Amino acid sequence: MTTESKYSGDDPRGLLSSASELVQRVRKAQRATWFPLLVFAAVTFIAVPVLRYSSRHLGPCVATAPGARACIAYSSAEFVYWPIALVLAYVAIAAFYVRRSRARGVETRVRPYAIAGIIIAVALTGAALLEAHTPPSASALNLIGLSAFAHRLATPEAAIGFALLVLAWAERNRALLLLTVAYLAVVLVPVNFGWVVSSPPWFVLPRLVIDGSVLLLGGIGFALAQRPPRLPAG
Repeated sequence: MTTESKYSGDDPRGLLSSASELVQRVRKAQRATWFPLLVFAAVTFIAVPVLRYSSRHLGPCVATAPGARACIAYSSAEFVYWPIALVLAYVAIAAFYVRRSRARGVETRVRPYAIAGIIIAVALTGAALLEAHTPPSASALNLIGLSAFAHRLATPEAAIGFALLVLAWAERNRALLLLTVAYLAVVLVPVNFGWVVSSPPWFVLPRLVIDGSVLLLGGIGFALAQRPPRLPAG
Protein backbone atom coordinates (compact mmCIF):
# COMPACT_ATOMS: atom_id res chain seq x y z
CA MET A 1 0.00 0.00 0.00
CA THR A 2 2.79 2.37 0.90
CA THR A 3 4.50 1.79 -2.43
CA GLU A 4 1.30 2.38 -4.40
CA SER A 5 0.54 5.66 -2.66
CA LYS A 6 4.10 6.81 -3.19
CA TYR A 7 3.99 6.37 -6.95
CA SER A 8 0.44 7.57 -7.39
CA GLY A 9 1.45 10.94 -6.04
CA ASP A 10 4.51 11.35 -8.23
CA ASP A 11 4.54 13.89 -11.02
CA PRO A 12 4.35 12.08 -14.43
CA ARG A 13 6.93 14.48 -15.81
CA GLY A 14 9.26 13.61 -12.97
CA LEU A 15 8.81 9.90 -13.64
CA LEU A 16 9.48 10.46 -17.35
CA SER A 17 12.60 12.46 -16.53
CA SER A 18 13.82 9.74 -14.16
CA ALA A 19 13.20 7.09 -16.82
CA SER A 20 15.11 9.15 -19.39
CA GLU A 21 18.02 9.56 -17.00
CA LEU A 22 18.01 5.82 -16.33
CA VAL A 23 18.12 5.09 -20.07
CA GLN A 24 21.08 7.44 -20.48
CA ARG A 25 22.91 5.80 -17.58
CA VAL A 26 22.28 2.33 -19.01
CA ARG A 27 23.55 3.41 -22.44
CA LYS A 28 26.72 4.83 -20.93
CA ALA A 29 27.22 1.69 -18.86
CA GLN A 30 26.81 -0.46 -21.97
CA ARG A 31 29.34 1.44 -24.06
CA ALA A 32 32.51 -0.42 -24.88
CA THR A 33 33.81 2.01 -27.47
CA TRP A 34 37.38 1.18 -26.60
CA PHE A 35 37.06 -2.38 -27.93
CA PRO A 36 36.22 -1.59 -31.60
CA LEU A 37 38.88 1.12 -31.66
CA LEU A 38 41.57 -1.22 -30.36
CA VAL A 39 40.48 -4.00 -32.73
CA PHE A 40 40.71 -1.68 -35.75
CA ALA A 41 44.03 -0.30 -34.54
CA ALA A 42 45.39 -3.87 -34.45
CA VAL A 43 43.96 -4.61 -37.92
CA THR A 44 45.60 -1.44 -39.29
CA PHE A 45 49.01 -2.17 -37.77
CA ILE A 46 48.95 -5.79 -38.99
CA ALA A 47 48.34 -4.45 -42.51
CA VAL A 48 51.82 -2.86 -42.50
CA PRO A 49 53.83 -6.09 -42.90
CA VAL A 50 51.09 -7.67 -45.05
CA LEU A 51 51.25 -4.85 -47.62
CA ARG A 52 55.00 -4.34 -47.24
CA TYR A 53 55.89 -7.90 -48.22
CA SER A 54 53.19 -8.43 -50.84
CA SER A 55 53.97 -8.18 -54.52
CA ARG A 56 52.69 -5.14 -56.41
CA HIS A 57 51.14 -5.27 -59.85
CA LEU A 58 50.97 -2.71 -62.60
CA GLY A 59 47.43 -1.95 -63.73
CA PRO A 60 46.03 -0.07 -66.72
CA CYS A 61 48.03 2.87 -68.07
CA VAL A 62 47.22 6.01 -70.01
CA ALA A 63 49.52 8.22 -72.06
CA THR A 64 50.06 11.63 -70.47
CA ALA A 65 52.63 13.03 -72.91
CA PRO A 66 54.79 11.82 -75.80
CA GLY A 67 56.90 9.02 -74.33
CA ALA A 68 55.27 9.29 -70.88
CA ARG A 69 52.39 7.44 -69.27
CA ALA A 70 50.64 7.10 -65.93
CA CYS A 71 49.77 3.67 -64.56
CA ILE A 72 47.78 2.31 -61.65
CA ALA A 73 49.82 0.19 -59.23
CA TYR A 74 48.13 -2.02 -56.67
CA SER A 75 48.82 -4.92 -54.34
CA SER A 76 46.65 -8.01 -54.63
CA ALA A 77 47.05 -8.53 -50.87
CA GLU A 78 44.92 -5.43 -50.28
CA PHE A 79 41.91 -7.12 -51.84
CA VAL A 80 42.43 -10.28 -49.79
CA TYR A 81 43.60 -9.05 -46.40
CA TRP A 82 41.31 -6.08 -45.83
CA PRO A 83 37.91 -7.68 -46.56
CA ILE A 84 38.75 -10.75 -44.45
CA ALA A 85 40.28 -8.69 -41.63
CA LEU A 86 37.39 -6.23 -41.49
CA VAL A 87 34.67 -8.90 -41.57
CA LEU A 88 36.43 -10.85 -38.80
CA ALA A 89 36.81 -7.61 -36.84
CA TYR A 90 33.07 -6.88 -37.05
CA VAL A 91 32.23 -10.46 -36.03
CA ALA A 92 34.55 -10.17 -33.02
CA ILE A 93 33.08 -6.79 -32.06
CA ALA A 94 29.49 -8.06 -32.37
CA ALA A 95 30.32 -11.14 -30.28
CA PHE A 96 31.96 -8.99 -27.62
CA TYR A 97 28.97 -6.64 -27.39
CA VAL A 98 26.46 -9.53 -27.29
CA ARG A 99 28.39 -11.24 -24.51
CA ARG A 100 28.62 -7.96 -22.62
CA SER A 101 24.87 -7.37 -23.04
CA ARG A 102 23.99 -10.81 -21.72
CA ALA A 103 26.26 -10.35 -18.72
CA ARG A 104 24.64 -7.02 -17.83
CA GLY A 105 21.10 -7.86 -18.88
CA VAL A 106 20.73 -4.87 -21.21
CA GLU A 107 20.58 -5.14 -24.99
CA THR A 108 23.11 -3.22 -27.08
CA ARG A 109 22.37 -1.97 -30.60
CA VAL A 110 25.40 -3.62 -32.16
CA ARG A 111 23.69 -5.46 -35.04
CA PRO A 112 23.13 -2.34 -37.23
CA TYR A 113 26.76 -1.37 -36.70
CA ALA A 114 28.15 -4.80 -37.64
CA ILE A 115 25.90 -5.12 -40.70
CA ALA A 116 26.67 -1.57 -41.86
CA GLY A 117 30.39 -2.12 -41.32
CA ILE A 118 30.44 -5.31 -43.41
CA ILE A 119 28.39 -3.70 -46.20
CA ILE A 120 30.69 -0.65 -46.28
CA ALA A 121 33.82 -2.82 -46.30
CA VAL A 122 32.54 -4.99 -49.17
CA ALA A 123 31.29 -1.99 -51.17
CA LEU A 124 34.53 -0.02 -50.86
CA THR A 125 36.59 -3.12 -51.66
CA GLY A 126 34.55 -3.50 -54.85
CA ALA A 127 35.10 0.17 -55.67
CA ALA A 128 38.85 -0.22 -55.11
CA LEU A 129 38.94 -3.31 -57.35
CA LEU A 130 37.08 -1.43 -60.08
CA GLU A 131 39.48 1.51 -59.78
CA ALA A 132 42.54 -0.76 -59.93
CA HIS A 133 41.38 -2.34 -63.19
CA THR A 134 39.96 0.75 -64.89
CA PRO A 135 42.32 2.76 -67.12
CA PRO A 136 42.78 6.29 -65.81
CA SER A 137 41.31 8.92 -68.10
CA ALA A 138 42.99 12.11 -69.16
CA SER A 139 40.23 14.14 -67.50
CA ALA A 140 40.85 12.36 -64.22
CA LEU A 141 44.53 13.16 -64.49
CA ASN A 142 43.70 16.82 -65.02
CA LEU A 143 41.68 16.72 -61.82
CA ILE A 144 44.36 14.91 -59.87
CA GLY A 145 43.29 16.37 -56.52
CA LEU A 146 39.72 15.17 -56.91
CA SER A 147 40.94 11.82 -58.18
CA ALA A 148 43.20 11.37 -55.16
CA PHE A 149 40.36 12.25 -52.80
CA ALA A 150 38.05 9.75 -54.51
CA HIS A 151 40.78 7.13 -54.14
CA ARG A 152 41.04 7.79 -50.40
CA LEU A 153 37.26 7.45 -50.07
CA ALA A 154 37.58 3.86 -51.31
CA THR A 155 40.28 2.84 -48.81
CA PRO A 156 39.78 0.39 -45.94
CA GLU A 157 40.75 3.13 -43.48
CA ALA A 158 37.86 5.24 -44.73
CA ALA A 159 35.56 2.21 -44.41
CA ILE A 160 36.55 1.95 -40.75
CA GLY A 161 35.74 5.62 -40.23
CA PHE A 162 32.33 5.43 -41.91
CA ALA A 163 31.41 2.39 -39.81
CA LEU A 164 32.50 4.21 -36.66
CA LEU A 165 30.00 6.93 -37.56
CA VAL A 166 27.31 4.25 -37.42
CA LEU A 167 28.60 3.08 -34.03
CA ALA A 168 28.53 6.66 -32.73
CA TRP A 169 24.89 6.86 -33.81
CA ALA A 170 24.03 3.47 -32.28
CA GLU A 171 25.63 4.39 -28.96
CA ARG A 172 24.47 8.04 -29.02
CA ASN A 173 28.13 8.79 -28.35
CA ARG A 174 29.17 12.37 -29.12
CA ALA A 175 32.74 11.79 -28.00
CA LEU A 176 33.10 8.95 -30.50
CA LEU A 177 31.54 11.13 -33.18
CA LEU A 178 34.18 13.83 -32.62
CA LEU A 179 36.98 11.26 -32.64
CA THR A 180 35.64 9.70 -35.85
CA VAL A 181 35.44 13.08 -37.59
CA ALA A 182 39.06 13.74 -36.60
CA TYR A 183 40.07 10.26 -37.79
CA LEU A 184 38.35 10.72 -41.16
CA ALA A 185 40.10 14.08 -41.54
CA VAL A 186 43.45 12.34 -41.02
CA VAL A 187 42.50 9.64 -43.54
CA LEU A 188 40.93 11.78 -46.26
CA VAL A 189 43.03 14.96 -46.19
CA PRO A 190 45.46 13.12 -45.57
CA VAL A 191 47.50 14.23 -42.56
CA ASN A 192 51.02 12.78 -42.50
CA PHE A 193 52.79 15.32 -40.22
CA GLY A 194 55.54 15.62 -42.83
CA TRP A 195 56.41 11.92 -42.63
CA VAL A 196 56.82 10.69 -46.20
CA VAL A 197 58.51 7.49 -47.37
CA SER A 198 59.13 7.52 -51.11
CA SER A 199 60.61 4.01 -51.48
CA PRO A 200 57.95 1.61 -52.85
CA PRO A 201 58.22 -1.15 -50.21
CA TRP A 202 57.54 1.15 -47.29
CA PHE A 203 55.50 3.97 -48.77
CA VAL A 204 52.36 2.70 -46.99
CA LEU A 205 54.07 2.91 -43.59
CA PRO A 206 53.30 6.55 -42.64
CA ARG A 207 49.64 6.36 -43.63
CA LEU A 208 48.92 3.10 -41.78
CA VAL A 209 50.96 3.96 -38.68
CA ILE A 210 49.33 7.39 -38.30
CA ASP A 211 45.81 6.06 -38.90
CA GLY A 212 46.39 3.14 -36.54
CA SER A 213 47.84 5.43 -33.89
CA VAL A 214 44.72 7.63 -33.92
CA LEU A 215 42.58 4.54 -33.34
CA LEU A 216 44.92 3.19 -30.68
CA LEU A 217 45.08 6.44 -28.72
CA GLY A 218 41.31 6.82 -29.02
CA GLY A 219 40.78 3.28 -27.74
CA ILE A 220 43.07 3.85 -24.78
CA GLY A 221 41.34 7.12 -23.98
CA PHE A 222 37.86 5.56 -24.05
CA ALA A 223 39.06 2.59 -21.99
CA LEU A 224 40.31 4.95 -19.27
CA ALA A 225 37.17 7.10 -19.42
CA GLN A 226 34.71 4.18 -19.39
CA ARG A 227 36.24 2.09 -16.65
CA PRO A 228 34.02 1.82 -13.59
CA PRO A 229 34.89 4.13 -10.68
CA ARG A 230 36.70 2.62 -7.76
CA LEU A 231 34.71 2.24 -4.58
CA PRO A 232 36.24 3.77 -1.46
CA ALA A 233 37.98 1.29 0.76
CA GLY A 234 36.00 -0.18 3.62
